[in-house]
Amino acid sequence: MSVANVPAPYFPTPPGEYNRQYMAQVIRAFSVFVQQVNNPGPLFATTLTLNPSGEKIDAGELSWNTAEETVDLTMGDGVVQQVGFETYMRVKNSTGSTIPNGTVVGFDGVSGEILISKFLASSSANELYFVGVTTHDMPDGDVGPVTLYGKVRELDTSAYAPGTILYASPATAGAFTSTRPTAPNVVIPIAAVLVSDTTNGEIMVRPTIPIGLDYGSFTDLTDQTLAAIDTPTPLKLNTTEISNGVTIVNDGSGNPTRITVAQAGFYQLAVSNQYTSSNSSLKDVQTWLRVNGTDVTDSNSYVSLNGNGVNVIFSTTYSLSLNAGDYVQVMWASNDTAVSINYIAATGYSPASPSTIVSVTQIQL
Repeated sequence: MSVANVPAPYFPTPPGEYNRQYMAQVIRAFSVFVQQVNNPGPLFATTLTLNPSGEKIDAGELSWNTAEETVDLTMGDGVVQQVGFETYMRVKNSTGSTIPNGTVVGFDGVSGEILISKFLASSSANELYFVGVTTHDMPDGDVGPVTLYGKVRELDTSAYAPGTILYASPATAGAFTSTRPTAPNVVIPIAAVLVSDTTNGEIMVRPTIPIGLDYGSFTDLTDQTLAAIDTPTPLKLNTTEISNGVTIVNDGSGNPTRITVAQAGFYQLAVSNQYTSSNSSLKDVQTWLRVNGTDVTDSNSYVSLNGNGVNVIFSTTYSLSLNAGDYVQVMWASNDTAVSINYIAATGYSPASPSTIVSVTQIQL
């Protein structure tokens, strides 16, 4: 290796006999050389020999990892990064207790540093708050790296075979599960098992964070009637079958009619009503949508009932863009009050028939 801009010292030609001027020139030449060595400027080299991996390397130092065939960089807390093969985020544990190595963690705020806590992939979780997997034991107050991509070692993976895909657990905060969670829980594939062992287990962290789309399925288990002819009446939905980000909110009359969305997006609404006629006259029933109290243009549909006791299943699908906090109401009206939306109770051999079923699916953010 050579050092740029540090030439060998120039020594003046010695005189035939000692004189004071010659000695001053020699001392000056050595002084210049020492200054250049202490402040050499840019380094240029054709090869760089690193300490082999396995030796004790201090933080901030490099070594060569023969197994991974890359450079190891020793970081804080003794974490060793395989350069080019692993990515970390600097975070802080402020939970009040140690977060063990191999824990699934998520964003928990900012206070000088990015704060983390154990991540729980339950129905109330925000998948975008997932961060990564700890790669060392983090005491309370510790600031250090968390693995976003790469290998995490020295784990107990004895419950899993190599190649098993691990998900964030919806039941235990910070844990993995090999069983794919189901709705309404959050589904985040995080890692694959590389080595199955009680103490030297190894996983490859490569999370896939899906952008969760909201949904809801709602029914009503009562008979619904009209107070007057040609009078717009909002559909009631008194039962939530399943929901994520879509809720039913009472209107100004205290009735559960407002389908409210938590985030903006493009939604599809499927409506199914069980209309029943209670006299023999011909009657028309209309069904349409309102958003935030305003009728949606061209959303109306007509069905006709003719005959006493006649039942008609009305089904339709709507598509519309909504903003966060918007609410939708399914409206209905008729030119005859002798029509209702009927609930039929369960029998000994069949389940109940809700008077109405409304399903809401966000199909695009």
